[in-house]
Amino acid sequence: MDISYKLFSKKLNNIELVHFVNHNSIDIVSFHGAKPFLIHLILKNKLNLPTVAVVHSDYRYDFLNSKFKYFIFTPLSILGLKSFKSYICVSNNLKNLLVEKKIMGNKAVINNGIDLKEVSIGISSEHIRNNLNLKEKEFIYVMVARLHPIKNHKEVILAFKKLVSEFRDVKLLIVGDGDMKSELEKLILELKIADRIIMVGDVPNPIDYINAGNVSVLASLSEGGAPPLTVLESGTVKKSLIYTQVGDLESILSEDSGYKISQYNNENIYKAMKYAYLDKSNIDVKGENLYNIVINNFTIEIFWSNYFKIFKDVINKFELNGNN
Repeated sequence: MDISYKLFSKKLNNIELVHFVNHNSIDIVSFHGAKPFLIHLILKNKLNLPTVAVVHSDYRYDFLNSKFKYFIFTPLSILGLKSFKSYICVSNNLKNLLVEKKIMGNKAVINNGIDLKEVSIGISSEHIRNNLNLKEKEFIYVMVARLHPIKNHKEVILAFKKLVSEFRDVKLLIVGDGDMKSELEKLILELKIADRIIMVGDVPNPIDYINAGNVSVLASLSEGGAPPLTVLESGTVKKSLIYTQVGDLESILSEDSGYKISQYNNENIYKAMKYAYLDKSNIDVKGENLYNIVINNFTIEIFWSNYFKIFKDVINKFELNGNN
């Protein structure tokens, strides 16, 4: 895009960054993530311009995959988060969390967006199904998520075990990679459903696999962005979604566009998966409805416009009030 940039080191007391920002007509600095929030805590009194925190996840759960990181880094992340005066939250749920936890400052919500012009099918549905030995009439669930506890893969696999005891023409594709890979592979073997679940790993274009399936699965315990990327990707290829009520989905989706999981446990995930399977006559209509929700509310153009408006507002308030 021919945008100039400069890369800095990740050290906490980054004086080089401070000097560059203060002497190069920079208008605003956006901090995104746990370590950047801590960097802001250390540097904020040296920066002579407005700053904003982009809150993209529930900070209480960022380090669930490591007990050491959870108990050491989570409190540091919270300290850093509290050091800002302006916040951009990627969902109303995250904004409400900041309010509930009495984290002071101006708060705005900007929903996720997807660039429809960049969405393309690189590998046809037929090719993927042939390559994975999926029969034409098999009902395929597709779960795209990093292999992390917050994504709730274990409960999905346990739910799917119940499903295959009833229906022989169902399979589950797990797309993504992460620290839990070996643990999940072991569970699948123990449940004796290795012939029904395919762990695809990381792929360059997950939409190809969503398009090859019948329905997407999002069973996360928490999601930062609203709506989560899987929802946007599923909508662009007119596939419906089985979902937990995360990332503001309780106010974005309905029974006309998806299949709600009432609780996070495997029994309720199983019920939603079964409902989707038995609802084959309506599932394409629900996918079409999700597509319309995405193109009317969550395009990248809307995302850009909202960011530009909020950045201008933060800059104007800083100029009016000074660094107070």
